Amino acid sequence: MNINDYDFISDTPFLALDLDVMDRNIHRIAQLAKEANVKLRPHTKTHKSTTVAEKQLEAGAIGITVAKLGEAEVMGEAGINNILIAFPIMGKKKLQRFSELLKRNELMVALDDIAVAKGINEIGEAHKKIIPIYVDVDCGLFRMGKSPEESVPSIIEIANLPFIEVRGLMSHTGHAGKEDSDEGIKRVAIEEATILHETKLACEKLGVNIQEISVGSTSTARFIKDLPYATEVRPGMYVYNDRGTMLNGGAKKEDCAVTVFATVVSHPSKDRIIIDAGSKTLAREPVEKEGFGYVKGHEELIIQAVNEEHGIVEVRGHTDLKVGDVIEIIPNHVCPVINLADELHGFRQGRFERILPVNARGKNR
Repeated sequence: MNINDYDFISDTPFLALDLDVMDRNIHRIAQLAKEANVKLRPHTKTHKSTTVAEKQLEAGAIGITVAKLGEAEVMGEAGINNILIAFPIMGKKKLQRFSELLKRNELMVALDDIAVAKGINEIGEAHKKIIPIYVDVDCGLFRMGKSPEESVPSIIEIANLPFIEVRGLMSHTGHAGKEDSDEGIKRVAIEEATILHETKLACEKLGVNIQEISVGSTSTARFIKDLPYATEVRPGMYVYNDRGTMLNGGAKKEDCAVTVFATVVSHPSKDRIIIDAGSKTLAREPVEKEGFGYVKGHEELIIQAVNEEHGIVEVRGHTDLKVGDVIEIIPNHVCPVINLADELHGFRQGRFERILPVNARGKNR
């Protein structure tokens, strides 16, 4: 985008959203899922926006995934239904909130432990309603989920609860992004789907039938059509993309819809400039390459450090930048950057169109 088109460019740092790029990203993955005959349930933790979630649903998503109950409340209040809460709900207060939201919305919950399932079962009993759940199975990320072997008896125990339906098995292939080739990423994605399928078959032998095999990450989303057994995918970052997605081959510069605009506020030496975007704007997210973001159009600039408000940029070679100039940055990891912002400035073909509030900002409970 041409920064000369922005009449408020001096008011930095701010997040710019290229609406054309976002729309293209949304429709590309929706079309891939349609061609693969796989349901699309995008994760909203990246954009945290009811407006963007509605666009994803209009493009063909069957529902949404959220990271926390607070995000589900925001989306539910906006009239968005069919929500998978991809995080265990534990504790009396959270169960009370879940119960209230269940009165108005179709909800599912992801979990991996009988103690969590029992709490959900109690809410189901109070509502006289069967609550669908997805069970996390570890497929190599070593985060949520027991091993496939340990998951089977746990799933059987959970399925015996009277107000619980084990609707699906799920995992997250965040580790696929560490692979150094498309073939490696695709291999991890196929392994994930296969492990979930084999776990499903083992459960069926013990009398528990499971409908959904839910996989997903933006790293593996481009291989939807190559995945066996998957019935549902849950990519999130694809809607905006970021430098991390670029580095694992999932996006190019022109696919990154969100950028940070920052102003040069100091040029204390020929090899160092200071910008007004620090960790409270760019976040403090390292990637395999140097820097806390990619500066578009300036290969000579490396954002070497971020204090809270200062970005410390190393100049390697020559730069024509001077104090008062503005740079555009693709963030390393867009999710925390969005969560640090109140709003995004939406542009179409370089012209300002609208402000998009980050409705679910900070909803980490």
